[in-house]
Amino acid sequence: MKSDLLETLKRYFGYDSFRHDQEAIIQRTINAQSSLVIMPTGGGKSICYQLPALLMDGLTLVVSPLISLMQDQIGSLHANNISAASLNSSGNYEDELRVKAEVEQSQVKLLYVSPERAVMPSFINWIGTQKLAQIAIDESHCVSIWGNDFRPEYARLTELTQHFPNTPVIALTATADTATQADIRAQLKLEDCKTFVSSFERHNLTLSCLPANDRFKLIKQFIDHHPEESGIIYCLSRRSTEELALKLRQAGVNCYFYHAALKPEDRARIQDDFQHDRIQIICATIAFGMGIDKPNIRWVIHYNLPKNIESYYQEIGRAGRDGAPAEAVLFAGYRDMKTLKDFITHSSASQQFKQVQEAKLSRMWEFTNTLSCRTNFILNYFGEYTDQDCGHCDRCLHPPERFDGTIVSQIALSACLRLNQRVPMPILIDVIRGSSRQEILQNGYHLIKTYGVGREIDYKTWVAYLTQLIDQGYLAIDFTQGNQLRVTELAKPVLKSEKAVWLSEPQAVDFENSKAKSSKSDLNECDKDLLDALIQLRKKLADTEQVQAFRIFSNATLAEIAKVKPGSLAAFATISGVGEFKLEKYGSDFVNLVCAHTTEDERAQEATNKTNAKLASEKAKKSKLHTTEETFQLIEQGLSPSDIAEVRKLKLETIYAHMFTLNMQGKAVDISNLISKEDIECIQKKWLELEQTRSSKALYHALEERYRYDQINYAVALALQPEQESIPS
Repeated sequence: MKSDLLETLKRYFGYDSFRHDQEAIIQRTINAQSSLVIMPTGGGKSICYQLPALLMDGLTLVVSPLISLMQDQIGSLHANNISAASLNSSGNYEDELRVKAEVEQSQVKLLYVSPERAVMPSFINWIGTQKLAQIAIDESHCVSIWGNDFRPEYARLTELTQHFPNTPVIALTATADTATQADIRAQLKLEDCKTFVSSFERHNLTLSCLPANDRFKLIKQFIDHHPEESGIIYCLSRRSTEELALKLRQAGVNCYFYHAALKPEDRARIQDDFQHDRIQIICATIAFGMGIDKPNIRWVIHYNLPKNIESYYQEIGRAGRDGAPAEAVLFAGYRDMKTLKDFITHSSASQQFKQVQEAKLSRMWEFTNTLSCRTNFILNYFGEYTDQDCGHCDRCLHPPERFDGTIVSQIALSACLRLNQRVPMPILIDVIRGSSRQEILQNGYHLIKTYGVGREIDYKTWVAYLTQLIDQGYLAIDFTQGNQLRVTELAKPVLKSEKAVWLSEPQAVDFENSKAKSSKSDLNECDKDLLDALIQLRKKLADTEQVQAFRIFSNATLAEIAKVKPGSLAAFATISGVGEFKLEKYGSDFVNLVCAHTTEDERAQEATNKTNAKLASEKAKKSKLHTTEETFQLIEQGLSPSDIAEVRKLKLETIYAHMFTLNMQGKAVDISNLISKEDIECIQKKWLELEQTRSSKALYHALEERYRYDQINYAVALALQPEQESIPS
């Protein structure tokens, strides 16, 4: 059976191996067992039910919440020569009769329907006359009150599943914490159900959070450093999508807005233009995105604070679905926090639902203010506990420089108390900085003892410090009283100098040297001229067929073609993403193009390199070793650091860090080319001058950025090693 699964995977989808728990999930479905699948966006959830649909006798019924999502899934299936159809409100009576006839004649393997239709008695009676192989419930978090998008119609799906007690059910979602997972199983009454939770970490996605100041200016800077890249900007209101899109267009940016108030035909046109790259950027409410399977979205920006971690994670998951580097930037401000809190308070939902949503909103706010690894915050939220920094969020890439901020904190806390805890942050800062504006003088705020004592610190820095005091629990925001700041019980020992407070310096935004920007070359570590020619060929074919370019091949597939340079159909068939149907349909065109741009020797060498790298990667995966040990195994096989980085899909600096760690563990790893004795002494000397600082960033800048972080950390680690003591006999 395993060989059948792999053969089907390669034949229809073009992949040589399964990802995450796909194989085990598919096997359960074939064995008529139900599953709950929690897998991140872009992780391959759809294959978990699409592949068994091809192997099982009968029809696969897929419940999906959006017409656009159904259409996108069906488009992908048709591109792989898999029969699929949908029954939804966008079709007329004749369309419905045609689709039902095709189902009854066994011409359809997957049928997509909305949850509303799935529970209609007439539909259940009709589908009951067909041989049903499996029921797939996509976006299954919608069934739970604990989920981020609860929909009452999803709660009725047991009317469908209970009608087919012997049919395996697979419920799928990208975002569900442990409480939501338990509720999904309970609400859908899934019997003999196993839950599969894949890692929520997206290694190709860089996460950053910024204060909600100068947002338009920073967004324009970001776009300027990501030219011609597709992106989505999520806004909280319809009005803000239109206003932001207008300002960007006036600044020469190719963008448009999208929200639920637009006419259906306008929404369809805008989405189609974005899918076909006629529109570069979409400014949208959360109404946009769930039906988008566009693999080359390079970034997602949140103009406003999302309502919870689940929504945030699902929305940023639309970037980098092709596996290439992508970026997610979030702007966070108190005004958004209050607006979202008001939405919850004034909604007509039950008190229990409001309490759940308020708790989730609080966790979202905590995420924006954390000083530790942001990825770990998300992983821990979803029950995937880890203490290893991710290396691809702003906190890991640019660790905040911390200092003893006790005096700064005492100034702020004392001023807040002297103002009777009746002012919001902007006024508190104005008082501390000695502002002479009319409101300050009229209210007598200039007469308090702490007026002007913090004038040497600029306004934006005070915003950063106060935000951290809120994050650490010394200050609290009273949203019911105009965002007035309150001093908490935790602040008492600070004011009495019985407890120290550590703060971090605000950091400048550097989009030009961001990870996603510098890592963009990862996709282009191939023959650039050949890649450009492949892109043009893909566009020509897509225009001829009137489909999106990525339906032909993804960017990742084109990059692999440009790197491997397959000179025959047999070699082309080994490329990831090339299945039997696409090989027959497009293979000759692409192989001929490759041959026209390369020599026979180049093609032979690249084929050998790919084979060796694949063997090394497979051997490393089978060992299931710790990440540093996996690197060590590849070193022992003779691979260079750059080869290991390519095989493991990691940054070269990460491999260097592994090598330093292995060397300190006593492993036979040569680091002589990574750092010299003189370099070590120079770093350690500066470290001592800085009083053995714990800030790698401070040391990095003090050394005038001459050394990498992995070199700095290694040199300091050597200095911290205790001297060997003799063991008494």
